[in-house]
This record gives sequence, C-alpha cells and structure tokens, in this order.
Amino acid sequence: MESRKKPIFLDYRSSRSLILTTVSLAVFIDIFLYGVIIPIAPYVVQYRIKVPPGQVQRDVTYSIVAYAAGLLVGSPVIGYLTDIFQNRRYFMLTGLVALLLSTVLLCLTKALWLFILGRVFAGVSAAVTWSVGLALLTDSFPGDQMGKTMGVVSTGTGLGGFLGPLLGGVLYAKTGYYSVFAVVFAFISVDLFFRLILLERKDLKKYENTPDLVAEDGAIDITEVAEESGIDSTDAVRESKRTHDINAGEVEEQRPQRKRSWSSSSFLLLKDPRMLNSLFVTVATGWVMSGIEAILPLRVEQIFQFDSLGAGLLFLPIALTSLLGAVTGSWIDKKGCRMPLVLGLGLGCPVLIALRFPTENTIGHKVLLFALMALFGLVMALLLPGCMSELSLCVMAIEEKNPGCFGKGGAFGQAFGLFNVAYSLGTFIGPLEAGFVVDSHGFATACWTLGLILFVTAIPAALLANGYLFAKKDGENDTSMAEEKPMDPTMDGVELAAVQVAN
Repeated sequence: MESRKKPIFLDYRSSRSLILTTVSLAVFIDIFLYGVIIPIAPYVVQYRIKVPPGQVQRDVTYSIVAYAAGLLVGSPVIGYLTDIFQNRRYFMLTGLVALLLSTVLLCLTKALWLFILGRVFAGVSAAVTWSVGLALLTDSFPGDQMGKTMGVVSTGTGLGGFLGPLLGGVLYAKTGYYSVFAVVFAFISVDLFFRLILLERKDLKKYENTPDLVAEDGAIDITEVAEESGIDSTDAVRESKRTHDINAGEVEEQRPQRKRSWSSSSFLLLKDPRMLNSLFVTVATGWVMSGIEAILPLRVEQIFQFDSLGAGLLFLPIALTSLLGAVTGSWIDKKGCRMPLVLGLGLGCPVLIALRFPTENTIGHKVLLFALMALFGLVMALLLPGCMSELSLCVMAIEEKNPGCFGKGGAFGQAFGLFNVAYSLGTFIGPLEAGFVVDSHGFATACWTLGLILFVTAIPAALLANGYLFAKKDGENDTSMAEEKPMDPTMDGVELAAVQVAN
C-alpha cells in the first residue's frame, strides 16, 4: 500500500474540539451576518440604493424573501449532495465562498438587484453552514455526546442573534456604513482560518499504516490489554490489523447496499413520526423566536421610549441564558430529549403570555420585562439543543432499524437540510403572523397566540420525542440474552482483536 504524507498537526486538525469550535464559529457568524443587516437594511435601500421612501418596506421585504429562498432551496439540495459525496470539509469551504460573495455584494452594491443577490448568497451560505456543519458534528461525535455538542452550537446561535442586530445598529449610527462590514470581514477571516485547517475525523484513517490503537474518549489500548494478559504486544497489533482487514471485507459484503435517490431518502425521513415531530417543534421554535423579535422592539419603544441601543440591549438576557445550552445538552445525553423539549414548550407558553403585563414606564415594569426575557432565553436554551439532538438521534434510530437504508453516505446532511427548511419556514411565518395580529388585535393578543403555538406543540412532543411514549420496548430489563449475544459483525477490528486477546 502506497504511503501518504501525513498532514502536519493531523491529530489536532481532526480533533473533535476543533471540529466543534469550527462549526460553532460558523453558525455564530452566519447568525451574526443575518442579524447585522436587519437594522441597517432600510437605510441601505433608501439612502445608498436611492429607492423612493414609499417602496422601502417592499424592497426590504424582497431582500428577506431572497434570503429565505436561498436557504429553503439550498438546504435540502446541499444536504443531499454532502451525503452523496461524503466530504463535509469541501462543502464547508464552498459555503465560505458564498458568504464572502454575499458580504462583498452587500458592502459595495448600490443597485437593488445586487443587494438582493447578496441576500440570496447569504441564504445559500447559511444552508451550507447548518446542513453540512451539523452533519459534520454528527459524524464526529458519538450519540451519547450529541446533546452537549448541539448545546454548544445553540450557544453560538444565541450570541450571534443578539450581537448582530446590536452591533449593526450601534456601528451604523456611530461610525458609519463601512465599519459594520469591517467587523463582518474580521469575523470571516477567523472563520476562514478554522475552515482551512479543519480535517474530518475520517481523514485520520487515510494516513494510518496500522489501526489507531489508542483513540480518544476511552477507546481500547490493545498493547495494554496484551501486556495485562501476558501476550506479546507485537503479536496483538498484528492480530488487530489482520482482524480489522478481514472484518472490513466481510462487513462490506454483508452490509445491505441500496441505491438511494433523493426522493427515497426524503420519504424515509418524512414518513417517520418522530422525525416529523422534531421538524414541527423546529418550525414552532423559529416561529415564536422571530415573532417576538418582530413585535417587541416597537412595543418597548412605545412604552419605555427605548432607542435602537436600548431595544438591542433588551435581548441581552436571551444571549446570557443561551449559554445554558451546553447544560441542556448534558441533560439530553443522560435522559433524552423529551423532558427538555416538553419543559421548554410548557414554560414558554406562560412566559410569552406574561409579556403583556409590562405596560408602564417604571423601574418595576422594566425589571419584569428583562426577567421575562431571561426566562424566554431559557426556553430557547431548552428548545434549540433539543430540536437538533432529536433530529440526529432520529436518523440514527431509522438507520438502526433499517441498516443501509440511506446508502453509504447516510442521511445526516439531508436531515439537517430539512431542519434548515423547518426553521426558516418558522422564521418566515412568525413575523407575518405576529405583525398581523398586533395590527388587528393588539400586542396582548399576539403574545397569547404565540404562547398557544408552544402549548399545542408540547402535546406531540410529549408523545413522540425519544420515540413513541407508550411503545413497548422489546427485551427491556432482560439481560439473559447478553451472554449469548454473538459478536457484532460491524465491530471495528481493533475491538475484536482486543476481545480475542483478553480471552
């Protein structure tokens, strides 16, 4: 076998910590760029592009629709392609190209069609970041760490969602238009560095002449087992490699290989009730979050006379409590997704309804409002990691029941493409619904309708998260089969050799 030159710092560049850092940073920058445009878009359209005042709202809406179009169309396509070609790193770099194009167009353009095109590229970049990035995390981390992993990513989402609108409004007001994009380009430079040095976990195996005998996270050290058993470690290593090669060939022959199409994979995902439930919760989460972001700034301006800075600081409690996403993730890893999702949906209902109570420009009412926003941030810290973890675990469960049903590349990319579609659908509906209700029936009615959405969503979540609540678990509490269970034919060669050495 021809040896390959090993990349420098291979172990570090393909480490789980670096992969998590890269994806979390990419998600943060994607949300940040989306948020930083929101407060300045009307001024860009009116004063740089010279659109008549009466058409500003219409053209700003077109730009939002353009972003949603790029995200909605790009997410399932990119998710499917990344599963087929099985190279997440190249797709991540492609997404960064789209992000750069978007930023350059938004920064320099003075034509409406280029501004809208820039928003389309931003949507495509977001599709890559979320579909490919989350799939890369699922490839890299074991299932029992998925909750904590997605919790860390949700922290980046919360921080980006807060810092984007705040810095965008402040920098534009204080230092001008180009200073906003100077900050964006600085973030992109850091993002570029991490995406370039990133290597996937599977790249480790490409440059190994012998099996990786000491893997992280508690893998078996074959030499240690050999020494404890009084067996020569060289023989153990040779046996490990032989078993690995033989077993790999057998598994490849035994594993069902199915020709997969986009439609068949989508059908397998969308016909699963648990998957549909996770997407439903995702739609509701995006709906409520974007609805509150759309109606609350104007409300606090009317009651408390907050300026753009004060309205931005209003979302600071959400950013702070979003840091609890990793805690939620650890809870998910231990107990599953059902309780965090149900608790988040159940708590969110009264919190949203209570947002109607701050009605006077007093210290007490301001404190109440900020306390409610902190609780709303806690709701998001429960829901976002829960949605993402449930989605990945659902794909694993489908694959476990039907081995090979998604083909060699799996379906994580496509699953998170559907997650993107669901969340963007929610963020598209939320502002329209909440704004319409505020205009027709008032702020208080809009609050309880948003709370009602979470309450209704909690019912199927309680029944279907982690699988159907009342389903019978075959073999539960039955350990009699454990001793008779044959060796797993898909077990890694190192693991098989370790068992043989130990015996």
